[in-house]
Amino acid sequence: MRNEIKVGFFVLAGIVLFGFSLFMLGDFSIEKRYPIYVIFDDVGGLANKSNVKLNGVEVGKIRNIWFEDEGVIVEVLINEKVKIYKNSKFYIASTSIIGSKFLQIEQGKPSSGVLKPGEKVYAVTRKPIEEMILDVAENVNMLIKEISKNGELAENLNETVKNLRGITSSLNQFFSSNSPKFDNISSNLEATTLRIKDLTAKLDNIITRLEKGEGTIGTLLTDEDTKNNVKQSILNIKDATKSLKDFVGKTSKIRTYWRWDFKYEPKARESYNDVGLKIFVNENKYYYAGISNFLNIKNKPRGISYEIPNTVDAYLGWKYPAGEFYIGIIRATGGFGIKYIPFYDDDFFGRFSLNFEANEFSRNRRIKGRGFNDARYDVGVDYKFNENFAANLRITDILEVKRLNISTKVLFEDKDIAYLLGFVGGGSASALVK
Repeated sequence: MRNEIKVGFFVLAGIVLFGFSLFMLGDFSIEKRYPIYVIFDDVGGLANKSNVKLNGVEVGKIRNIWFEDEGVIVEVLINEKVKIYKNSKFYIASTSIIGSKFLQIEQGKPSSGVLKPGEKVYAVTRKPIEEMILDVAENVNMLIKEISKNGELAENLNETVKNLRGITSSLNQFFSSNSPKFDNISSNLEATTLRIKDLTAKLDNIITRLEKGEGTIGTLLTDEDTKNNVKQSILNIKDATKSLKDFVGKTSKIRTYWRWDFKYEPKARESYNDVGLKIFVNENKYYYAGISNFLNIKNKPRGISYEIPNTVDAYLGWKYPAGEFYIGIIRATGGFGIKYIPFYDDDFFGRFSLNFEANEFSRNRRIKGRGFNDARYDVGVDYKFNENFAANLRITDILEVKRLNISTKVLFEDKDIAYLLGFVGGGSASALVK
């Protein structure tokens, strides 16, 4: 082997070894981590690159420490796969009395939510071990000074012992002078014990008679038919009350809303209304019944609209954070609809939603002289101003006439109807119980 190759080999090996050493000593990590900022009043000697432990398990490192107006800021890097809950406790701990310090995290509860990268949390202030040791040492020194201070503590102890001796002497004298009274109390206790024994014997006799079926109560306890009837009655009452409780629990979740959609079709220069009642039986499931394309009586024929007036809607729907799905009768024919909210967890973009609706799959009819053969598909975009008001742009019947509709939606709750539904259902449940 040539000398140049040998030198090059050793130089390459040295570079690799040097890079590996830097990687190990520099505490570099290829694992992805996210930052959390912990605010302390006093870090008490906590250093950069100290370990971070979650319930005793190492989950990260301290990256940096600096001072701001709100306190000492400690930047903590947590392993990407580890979740820290918002009500977790952060404080400084040490491996031993003279050991190295690290940041300890006591995991909180999942119900409080997960800390997001970059969030700030406040640490729990705890006395360091060395301060507690100093406090104990100061207390011991104070005790020693009190003992050696003019002998006052020793004199107080002697005085206490003398007082105890006086008390025990007085007690001995009391018991000796009242001995006859204590004898009388003992005799009374013996008489009371005899009476209790006599009463116990009488109770045993009564229980024996009940077990034999003597008397009305004995019959109830021993007769099998009577016991079975009473048992069955109790079971019926339990079943009835459970059914009533379940029904009341369900009806208490009912929410009813009136929905009014005002629609305007620019090309036909006509407006329509959709009016209906939306009934939520729980947080996700609802029923809807109403009338679509209810004509505005002030409309005058100024264009051609292919909407069929005064049709019926009746469908079942499910609502979720990311959208809705409903299926049933839409404008007097079978169909379904989908509402999708792409950014449902964003405060602003979560107000926008995409809509798709399909019905009249076997359409074969003529409306105002025009033939319609394809199914009806509508697509649109909603913007929700708040829980009660929204605006919509929709292109209707995209396979046939492609008409633009502009609409507003108003939704308001009617608690009286919800109470009425619960009352009617409650009356039915009461009849079942009877």
